[in-house]
Amino acid sequence: MGLVVISIVAGIMIIIGISQMSKKDNPVGFYNVIDPPKKEEISDVIQWNKKHGIIWIVYGICIEFGFWLGYVMPVEVLEMVFMMGGVIIPLPFMVIRHRKLEKEYKT
Repeated sequence: MGLVVISIVAGIMIIIGISQMSKKDNPVGFYNVIDPPKKEEISDVIQWNKKHGIIWIVYGICIEFGFWLGYVMPVEVLEMVFMMGGVIIPLPFMVIRHRKLEKEYKT
């Protein structure tokens, strides 16, 4: 049951990334609570969207990979650490990457 749920969640993150990478006209947002930047604020919208899409695809892979690492661990505590780590640990790296992209592409 856990495999199905984790795979669905990871798949959703990967689909978000693919859909962001395919957008060409308007810049995508990173957070739901913050509006995406305006097209005029971004120097290269296609690269902005592509790099944000990659962030979400990598996050989906981390979720799935963390689950599988936890699944093969012989100790239950390590199992939980890896499973939760695949979801939580990438988040600060995603935020840092987004901020770097803001500095690089926002005019």
